[in-house]
This record gives sequence, C-alpha cells and structure tokens, in this order.
Amino acid sequence: MLPPLVRRLVASLTLIALALTLAGAPSAAATSIVSKYQLRGHLPELGERPTTRVFTTQVAYDAYRTSLGDANVFPPASSMFMSFDKDVLGLYTRGNDTGGRCLATATSASLDGDTVNVDLSWQSGTCGAPITAHYPFILFSLSRTAADGSTWVAANRSVCAVAQAASDTRACAALSGASPAPAATPAPTAPPTGAPTSAAPTATPSPTPARTLTPSASATSPVAAASPTPGSTSAQASAVASRSQAAAASPASSEAETGTNYLLYGMLIAIGVLIGIALMLSRSSSRRVR
Repeated sequence: MLPPLVRRLVASLTLIALALTLAGAPSAAATSIVSKYQLRGHLPELGERPTTRVFTTQVAYDAYRTSLGDANVFPPASSMFMSFDKDVLGLYTRGNDTGGRCLATATSASLDGDTVNVDLSWQSGTCGAPITAHYPFILFSLSRTAADGSTWVAANRSVCAVAQAASDTRACAALSGASPAPAATPAPTAPPTGAPTSAAPTATPSPTPARTLTPSASATSPVAAASPTPGSTSAQASAVASRSQAAAASPASSEAETGTNYLLYGMLIAIGVLIGIALMLSRSSSRRVR
C-alpha cells in the first residue's frame, strides 16, 4: 500500500500526462507537405466561383492549358520550379472577387486524414494586373511526399484550398483520377539485323502559344500574357481587351518548414522522469515504514 503522499503524487502525474497527451494530439494529427508558389494573377475565364483543380500528370496539365485557348497564360511544366515525378500541381481560383487584392505567394499545406488543406492569404494590390481586375488565381505545387516520408497521393484523397480561413473561399478537388509518379521511359530497342525497316514520317511542328514577359508599371514583378495565336489582328485585339488578364511570374516561395514534433517528445520524456521520481519516493517511504 502506497503512502498518501505518494498516491497523491501518482494521481497528479497521471492527470498531467493525460493533459499533455491531449494537447499534443492536434499537432500529431496533421502532417505538413511542402508547397511552392508557381504563378498568380487574374483571369475571368477561370469562372465566377471558387474552384480547385489538381493535375497529377503533365498530360492532364497540358490538356487543361490547351482547353483555355487564347486565355492560356499558364507556362509549360518544363519552365516551372517543379517536376511531376516529385510533385503535383494545384490551381485555385477565387472567382468573382471584391477587387483590389491578389493571392499572396506564401502557401502552406498539411495532410489531415484524407484531406490536404492548402492555406492561402491575401495581398493588397492586383499583382501587376489592371486596377479593375478581380478574378484572382494562384498556381502552386505540392510535394508527393509528406514530412513523415509517406506518399499521400491516392484516389481516396482530396485537396482543399481556402484563403485566410474564409469559408466562402473554400474549394476542394478529389484525386479520383490520381496516378502514381511517372516512371522513366525505357529506351527503344534496336530492330534485329537484316529486318526490313522503314523511315518514320517526320512530324511538322505546329505553332504553340508561348509565355511573354513584359515589365509592368504598377508592380515590380513581370506580367505574363498569352502570345497571340495565328488569326486576324482585329480578333486578337478584341480577345485580349475582353480578358484584361495578368499573371505575375515571380520566383517560387521557399519551402514550408517541416520537422519532428520535438515538443511532444520532450513532454513524453518529462513524464517518464516524473514517474521515475514517484517510484523512488515510494520505495523510500516503504523503507521508513519498515
């Protein structure tokens, strides 16, 4: 039978351990994911309501760029600070906004259960777009590997982005069509000696829209606009005038800080030390009773 003093000490330690465990639970639940800003700006063609799109392959991303036609201001994957074998691309659009602001380059992401939460924030100004622009968007990349070393890209998960925790800006995209990281393409094997061969037809390259950087008087960062496609000059001018698009292509932001939950480990070590002290006091009390 333990002395009353030791019993009170053990009960206090138990309550402290329970409180510390509950306090450390939220930090252990979410796992951080490295996110990088790639491009931002304003584009009315992306829609009136908040949306989130996720591209897990370059084929899917290129198909989306092509579908935009003249409104395509997005750069090819080869010119961005990411690669699809290590990252996926996310595109968040706010839709019809109040104006006078744009999405900041600082982004953070974390995996909580089956949802990747991407936290965005606002920045004053239009980030190089005309003062009347009010359709902000941001293109960002997410590492396929979380901070704990696990691969989170799976069909049962989704990506949700929100600007400054405002519920009316939240939009999610399911990864139902998610694919694993693309593997290296094997080199073609040479045909057997003596086998008849035929020359492959040479493909004629077709003109593709390129990204043109021009200085902006209203912002220090450059402005990216889609190059005109072949067609009449008047049609091109009217298309550009109706869009009033601008996308600031600044260097990608630094990686989100990741690391081990040292606070939780320290609390567990402290609990172990306190339990050891309680056991030593219990033994010393027993010896005095004898």
